[in-house]
This record gives sequence, structure tokens and C-alpha cells, in this order.
Amino acid sequence: MKINYSLTSFKAKKIPKLKAKQIDELLKKSPKVDIICHESTDSDAANSALAMKEYLKQFNISSRIIISQNLQNLPLRKKDNIIQAQDLKDETPDTILCVDFSSKERISPKTLSYIKKAKQVICLDHHKGENLQKDVGQNFFYIDTSAKSATSIIYRLFEALNKKTIKKTAYDLFLGLISDCNKRGLISCDGTKGTITPSKEFEKDKDAFEIYNKLKRFLSIKEISEIAKMVDITSTLTPKEEKFRDSLYKKIKYSKNKKIAYVEIPPDDKIWQSLGGDNTKTSAILNKFRQNILKLNPNTKVAVTFYEAKNLYRVSLHAKGISLDEFYNYAQKNIPYNFSIGGHSDRGGGKLDSTEPETCKKWTEDIIKCLFLTID
Repeated sequence: MKINYSLTSFKAKKIPKLKAKQIDELLKKSPKVDIICHESTDSDAANSALAMKEYLKQFNISSRIIISQNLQNLPLRKKDNIIQAQDLKDETPDTILCVDFSSKERISPKTLSYIKKAKQVICLDHHKGENLQKDVGQNFFYIDTSAKSATSIIYRLFEALNKKTIKKTAYDLFLGLISDCNKRGLISCDGTKGTITPSKEFEKDKDAFEIYNKLKRFLSIKEISEIAKMVDITSTLTPKEEKFRDSLYKKIKYSKNKKIAYVEIPPDDKIWQSLGGDNTKTSAILNKFRQNILKLNPNTKVAVTFYEAKNLYRVSLHAKGISLDEFYNYAQKNIPYNFSIGGHSDRGGGKLDSTEPETCKKWTEDIIKCLFLTID
């Protein structure tokens, strides 16, 4: 039997009990579950995985978490039984649970091949993109693109099932929610003071704000302070990292209509490489930088950074007051390179299967051109 659901109208509202029960029953029948996170695993994905691992534990179901990020740089409460995606062996998995992704554009070809072998695939996600339903067999997809985080969706799953797991995993779920909302500028964290402050925009989203408040009630002041420090990575930058951050503002370029601001970090940039390339800290620096660009110039609608990551060339975007959906569709159809792009309407990214300088330069120009043509 093939079960396919794609729900896109919810804003992290309550999951219907029938659908929550279907997910519950499918997982309970699984003797072993691999919980897989997307490439460049972030805190929302990893902590979603931790919460689901705790959920499976109550049924004595064996599970392991599969990520593609250096554990030392990833804020997690627990780091046991976690393996790297590149270390996956040639085996046939029973059930695969994809958290914080449901599209092949957010995973490596090797991970996709591993997922295809599974007897059953379940996805809990809040991103747009070409989903895995075309590539896998029996599956269950729950996709809520308006939810603020993957951990929000998992919270609603536990809530619909009336599971005590919420109390046990409140720290993980809250950390994932705060991390993703911090990336989008919806919540600010001060690592020095240990404080977390929701924006007025976030408070207006009654569903997201409800989950925020319910999870927060489970946590102590000390735990909230710990989470603020973990999320506010930029509060612990070294002098070298601070110098790199400051240099970005001198490299900003603008499109002709000034609505697009972007910075190119060449694939062979020595400073970028000396900082370890794409990692948790450099990612946080670029993320904060994009948010700040949008605040600096009221006319700027999109902030973009280009950089090398794991032998690929990547682009990350933040938008203000507009949707990036038309750009995603137009770029896929009009840029003649082997690349993928997608994400949220206000925040997304893409990767080019090349680090050849001239190719990367031309790709950068094409991305900016497509943005210019699709942004009013």
C-alpha cells in the first residue's frame, strides 16, 4: 500500500489525529529506523532527529541519526549513536525517517541512493522543493511549508498523539525552533546575556508563538540561557573570524535596481579556507550578515552570499517582503548548469556541482540576473 500526503496549508497548526496516528503506526511496525538529516545539517534538523529518536525509544525501536556535519560544531544535547552520511554502508535499510527535508536537492547522491533502498520512507518537513515521492516506493509525506521549523511539526505530532515525549524532548524541540527562527530574524538571541527575544512578527503568528510558549514552560532559566548561547554563535567569534565578518561589508555589490545585494567569496578564497570553509561558525556569520544587509538598506529586497562548501559552490539567500518562489522556478528553467535550488519563500539556497572559478563566476552572474528579472 502506498500512502502519500502533502499538506501545505498549515502554519504548524494541530496535526489531525488520524494522520498523526498513521505516522505512529507506520513507525511502530519498524524494527529499525534510520533518521536522516539534510546536507550541511543544522540545529533544527539534528534536534528534530534527537526528538524522534527519543520517541522511538519508548517502543524499543532501534534507531540511529545520520548527519553530514561536524558534531563538534553542532549544538546538541546528546551526541551518541550519530553517524556521518558519508560513512553509510551498502545495506538495505528497513525504515528511513527524513526530518527537515523531503527533496533530493537537499541531500547528496549517495544519501539518495541509500534512501531508495528502504522498504519504507517517512518525511516530516517544512521546505519546498522537488520531493522524494518520485524516487521512493511506499512512503508517507507530511509537509507544512508555512511552519517555522521542523521541530514545530514534530511537536504537533507528539501533541496529537498525546505523548509525554514532549516533556522529555522540550529542550531539543525548543533549540531547533529557536535556531531556525534566529536564522530568519524572527527571534534574536544574546549569547552574552543568555536571553531569547521573539520579534513582533513572530508573536503575530499564533501557532508558532503558541508552540514557543508551551515548550518554554518546560525549561529552566539556566536551560534557556544555554540555548541562547548555543544559537548565538557569533558571540564567540575569534579575532580572525571577526575580521572576516567585517570584511564582508566592504565586498557588497548591488544590482542595477539596488534591490539585490550580494557578496561573492571565490571558491579558492584563502581566508575562507583558513577558517575551515563552510562550517557552523562561518555559516552563522554569513547568515547574520544577510539579515543585516536587509536592515541596512530599506530598498534592498534580497541579500545573497556565494561561497565554496564541500567541493561545491553554493548560494544562500534571504528575502524581505517578497517571495522567492518565482525566482526558484525561473532559475531552474533558464540557467544551463547542473545545479539545484529551493527552500522557503523568504530564505533558500542552491548548489552548483563545480568549483571551477570561471564556471562559478558565470553561475553567480546568472543567479543575479534571474533574481533581477523575477523581483519587482
